Amino acid sequence: MTMDRKIEKKKLAPWQWGLIAVLAAAAIWFIYQLLADASIRTYRVPQEQIIVSTVVFGAFEDLIPIRGTIQPFNSVFLDAVIGGAVEEVFVEEGSFVTAGQPLVQLTNTTTRLTAATADANTTEQLNNLSNISNSFETTKLNTEREIINVEYRITTLERLKARAEKLVANSLVSEEEFEALVDELVYQGKVLANTFARQVIEERIRIERLLQIEVQMKMLEENLRISQSSFESLLVRAPITGQLTSFPVQIGESKQNGQRLGQIDVVDQYKVVAQIDEFYVSRVTAGQAATFTLVGTDYAASVVKVYPQITQGTFEVDLEFDGPPPTNIRRGQTLQMELTLGNPVETLLLPLGGFIQDTGGNWVFVLDNTGEYALRRDIRVGRRNNRYVEVREGLQQGDRVITSSYSQMQDMERIQLTQ
Repeated sequence: MTMDRKIEKKKLAPWQWGLIAVLAAAAIWFIYQLLADASIRTYRVPQEQIIVSTVVFGAFEDLIPIRGTIQPFNSVFLDAVIGGAVEEVFVEEGSFVTAGQPLVQLTNTTTRLTAATADANTTEQLNNLSNISNSFETTKLNTEREIINVEYRITTLERLKARAEKLVANSLVSEEEFEALVDELVYQGKVLANTFARQVIEERIRIERLLQIEVQMKMLEENLRISQSSFESLLVRAPITGQLTSFPVQIGESKQNGQRLGQIDVVDQYKVVAQIDEFYVSRVTAGQAATFTLVGTDYAASVVKVYPQITQGTFEVDLEFDGPPPTNIRRGQTLQMELTLGNPVETLLLPLGGFIQDTGGNWVFVLDNTGEYALRRDIRVGRRNNRYVEVREGLQQGDRVITSSYSQMQDMERIQLTQ
């Protein structure tokens, strides 16, 4: 009987242990990658259903699309200054009229009576003031006549006194008669001085009163003109030469004071009125250029007026054509235009797409080198036009970005492109 021999296990060589460690680490890393990959929210989409654009470096033209409407450069509204019933219509809507041409006759019995009464009262007051003015002139002449008479009497008395002095010395004239002559001469001197003083006062009063009468007469004449013009305003005339583009007036209907009767447009000169989003209100100024294409021809215009008032999220601007306007344009016609807000700037550009509405330009999906996956990346954008958005941070030239809509991908972290 043979004895069993103990078999000793061979120990692994160090290089074998190293190989086992490497294989174990590789397995652990592979499992980790599988688990990590499975934890990433991934959206799978066919490649043909998305749009991929490349980030480029180029000149950014600060343009915004605007929609403008052709309007007459000058328009005048017709209002009923004095209301009344339409008695007669002389022209039809759409007609070309000249300045001063009668358009419509209104009738208002109350206005006629009021104007007649005002005319009578004003005429009476004017006559009274004229009589007062004439009385002042008469008083002036009477005072001057009194002065003339007193001066003549004084002259006569002085002659008589000179003669009486010689006769008194020869006792040919009594002392009593001589003294009476001297007393009357003194009296007439005092009367003359009093008349001169009264003349000064009367002249001052006359000048002041005549000035007041002149002002009052001017006011009454102005009131008379207003009264007459209010009556004459019942006949509505064209204030300018142009086309009567709006005139909804029918015989027999009543119009209130200040009611709109129509509109006259100057048809030989047009402008473009555009509504722009309030986002650009601080960047749009007079003088900025706009371009548009009409029937295959390019045209230019410039901003001439910016209205700062914002209504329902938009503000209004007026644009004037640079050079001859397009032919055969019509009032109310719509134009698609591009407004330039600033000079071109060299910068990174990303083609505009549906993603901008979904992300606000805060992040995008960028394709990796294989082109099979796109990862979410935060970015910062600047200005935008109707073709590009300016990229300020987060992307580099040559990066490929999904620029189509992200409506189904907003909660995803990665996009996998399938065939």
